[in-house]
Amino acid sequence: MSPFPVSQLSAYPLAVVGFLVIKVGSALIADPKTGEIRISWIDSLVEEVVRLAARGQKVVIVTSGAVTVGWHRVRHLGCQPADSKRAAAAIGQVQIMQAFARNLKRRGWEVGELLLTRKDVDEADRRLHVREVLHNLFMSGAIPVVNENDTTATPETCFGDNDRLAAHVAEIIKADLLVLLSNVDGLFTEDPNINPSARLVKEVRFITSEMEAMATSSLTRNSSGGMVTKLMAAKIAMDAGCEMVIANGTRHYPLAAIESGAPSTRFIPITKKQRSTST
Repeated sequence: MSPFPVSQLSAYPLAVVGFLVIKVGSALIADPKTGEIRISWIDSLVEEVVRLAARGQKVVIVTSGAVTVGWHRVRHLGCQPADSKRAAAAIGQVQIMQAFARNLKRRGWEVGELLLTRKDVDEADRRLHVREVLHNLFMSGAIPVVNENDTTATPETCFGDNDRLAAHVAEIIKADLLVLLSNVDGLFTEDPNINPSARLVKEVRFITSEMEAMATSSLTRNSSGGMVTKLMAAKIAMDAGCEMVIANGTRHYPLAAIESGAPSTRFIPITKKQRSTST
């Protein structure tokens, strides 16, 4: 594993985290221009996840990218289906799961796929079912990989972004930490693409209206879900007593970078709720 130099920021002690949810943005999974899956990047992430799982930590991966990957494959076939997004999601999801499965299998682990809609996290009985499935996957020695079910979701049942989905998964399993890997270092005082003097916000304990205004002003620049949805996810996670980190995942071995103190924004809840011992 490639080492990372320790930055001026403090390292994040991932070793003490019992339950961890990692959300991966579309641009990290696949090249937005070609739809090609970033196999070597996935390999580096899987290596890190296996390292955590091998020392007894429970890890869930929430991945985006199915539509991006599938759309390019649909176009290459010369097809124009009436609902291209649903068809693209169905095709792309298979490709992404195969990439994770191959990398995990090579290291002696299995992958377990969960495709969820909003009903699965909104309805109490479905939430319990999701929690039970995740528990059983942990017990089976499998790494759960979750995505939104774009093939069947309707406007009433879809999230539209995986930031909030990941936060709800973290809430359901009573995770200690949610990591949102994106193409930005974290939350800035202004959009750094417009103002180079913008400062990284290293720690957040309260989400203010000023922060929400900052996020709205840079909605189209901070990854596919935008910083707005990341702040929504932070609210969900913090209300559940779960810490959250936004970090740049474009480099290989992004978790090692976080552990070494790479730039990030850390959201710390006021109180931490009692963790589950069964999942």
